Amino acid sequence: MTATSSDRTPSLTANGFAIDRSSDAFAELVPADELLDDPDELRAAMADRGYLLFRRLLDPDVVLAARREILLKYAILGEVDDRHPVDEAIAGDGSGVATANLRAFSESVRTGQHYLAVTDAPAVIRLQETLLGGPVKTFDMRWPRFVRPGEGCGFHCDGPYMNRGTDRIFSCWIPLGRVRREEGALMLLENSHRSERLHQGYLTADADRDGLEWLDDDPAAVRAAYGTRWLSTDFEPGDVLCFGMHMLHGALDNRSLNGRCRLSSDSRYQRMDDPADPRWNGDEFDGHGGRRVFYPGLGRWNNEDFQDEWKHVDERGRLVIANDS
Repeated sequence: MTATSSDRTPSLTANGFAIDRSSDAFAELVPADELLDDPDELRAAMADRGYLLFRRLLDPDVVLAARREILLKYAILGEVDDRHPVDEAIAGDGSGVATANLRAFSESVRTGQHYLAVTDAPAVIRLQETLLGGPVKTFDMRWPRFVRPGEGCGFHCDGPYMNRGTDRIFSCWIPLGRVRREEGALMLLENSHRSERLHQGYLTADADRDGLEWLDDDPAAVRAAYGTRWLSTDFEPGDVLCFGMHMLHGALDNRSLNGRCRLSSDSRYQRMDDPADPRWNGDEFDGHGGRRVFYPGLGRWNNEDFQDEWKHVDERGRLVIANDS
């Protein structure tokens, strides 16, 4: 018997747990493109849904230029298999990671000209100014994410990681290329921004001061405790997903059948006249402190000491993974 395309589509998991795809547990994100020209309706929809999804808000060619810029840099480290076209992002052996200056690498990736043309695109800035009601700034730190097959992300809200200045902040998750659900698409928990349980402590915590790890890794347990349904979709270049600091989210595992890595971006926006979190803003912001570099993946530690995303490096920027297990 010949396998059909559906037979070859991997099941959806998050942190290794199977996703319940019944209609009361999993649904599609709803686009909001028709609201772009109506500021009042746009703000009302954000307050109601907790997120806004736009299809092709950005020029796909601009997004794909950023994708290529970043993947060429990952290819230098062996993270992209150069036996295939670089733009396909087929996972390599990562042979150069251990000896590279990851501090220089990370800064190079997040300050690339084509990448900044995505995070600071006029369409994105206009959206944020509409939502926030005034001139906005992008956080000086931006988070480009390279997700290898087998990797995912624990569940969390952004608030505890961004809240030392203001909580009037929106995150934009932007796929840098096609991202199908089985390739690690972002997932949001419907109505979690209204969860009284989250507001009773977690959302007022400070991730560094309180030593937060991921809130949980079991999607069924998280759904039962904090929301209604998990929401996700297949993303294309140009799509933008925006949500606030109280929206609980994570990612589906990258279960690509051909070893394709997921490339995406997180960027944050606030009003210029609001105080900014010094962890992520300023000429010499230091993130979570110490000698760390933003380099997601390479193992799972439940984000203990932020290691799922922030790696310890030595004085030359070389990788040092503490408490490896």
